[in-house]
Amino acid sequence: MQIAIVGAGTSGLFLNRLLSGRKGLHTTLFEQSEKAGTKLRASGGGKANLLNTDIRPEHYNHPEFLRRLLQQADAARVQRLWESFGLLTRSDDEGRVYPLSLCAQTAVDTLLPPGMDTDIRYGCTVRELQAENGKWHLNGEAESFDKVVLCSGSPAGMIPDKRKAYNAYLHSLSLETTPLSPSLVGFRIRRYPKRLNGCRAKAEVRLLQNQREIFRETGEITFKEDGLSGIVILNASAHYNRLENKEGAYLLLDFLYARPEWSLQEHLRLHRDLSGVLHPKLHALYLQQAFDPKNFRLDIEAPYDLAFAQVCHGGIPVEKVDDTLALRGHPGVHIAGELLDIDGVCGGYNLFFACACACVIADNLCKDAH
Repeated sequence: MQIAIVGAGTSGLFLNRLLSGRKGLHTTLFEQSEKAGTKLRASGGGKANLLNTDIRPEHYNHPEFLRRLLQQADAARVQRLWESFGLLTRSDDEGRVYPLSLCAQTAVDTLLPPGMDTDIRYGCTVRELQAENGKWHLNGEAESFDKVVLCSGSPAGMIPDKRKAYNAYLHSLSLETTPLSPSLVGFRIRRYPKRLNGCRAKAEVRLLQNQREIFRETGEITFKEDGLSGIVILNASAHYNRLENKEGAYLLLDFLYARPEWSLQEHLRLHRDLSGVLHPKLHALYLQQAFDPKNFRLDIEAPYDLAFAQVCHGGIPVEKVDDTLALRGHPGVHIAGELLDIDGVCGGYNLFFACACACVIADNLCKDAH
């Protein structure tokens, strides 16, 4: 069985590794750049946050779809597979799993070990897919494939010029996709106090809309020139993206979350100011424009551009694939990873999803080969 894998990112490389050496299967990877695993090498701040020990459906935008997927490939299975490839792993106190080396390149190296018979065609942009007599052809070439697995990811993190024609081959399949928007990204804030630029502070962050709480989490916030970033903000953006109508969404920050008994009035009565409470930049803002440090409101203008996003919200609707991730109406085509309209929060959830998809597809392809 000849298998074309479009995209040598995490899902494509993981799938290729799973199928490598399987009797009767031959894989060919098509990668438009000159390197494999570009996003994998950059993930987790260069440490590769591979997965999380607490993978749950509610951490994703389509929990029911994840619930079915996890019955076939859960976090324990994916971690065992990484270790079976020779990659030792470690987890931190928050369940994030990394290579023991804390170096993302080691993850790429275990997916492309020396001596593995791997056919990767770099600098090859797939522009078109065509079916003919039960076989698939790429870019009108005579070479044919029995199966095609689409693993080409999303344009998250790309500048506008580079993402114009990204995944253009999907048009040849006449697929209707959900519009892409940035997820795991910072927020631009209305009437933003620019004097906070460069401030870093820990707070409990609540995302609300019309006084209804959408999300709550504690973490460090980075105040930028025109908005906010930091893991807790990126996670808030994932939940913000799931709102059908985003009008009126805002953030409430509690810088005194660890002191629930603290009273602004009592503190001011005793100490007259908040210099011993707030980051100096926050205190300078307070002196200029008083606010409640337990309820500091910031109105969301919009997420930052896709160029700053870690993943995309949107893509191929999950209803277009079956439980084996086969594309309905296109026999022989499977979809993996971020091409699907699935996005999770920070902490290894999206890399896990890419690998879990590869597991499910590999299981199915191996069955078809026998």
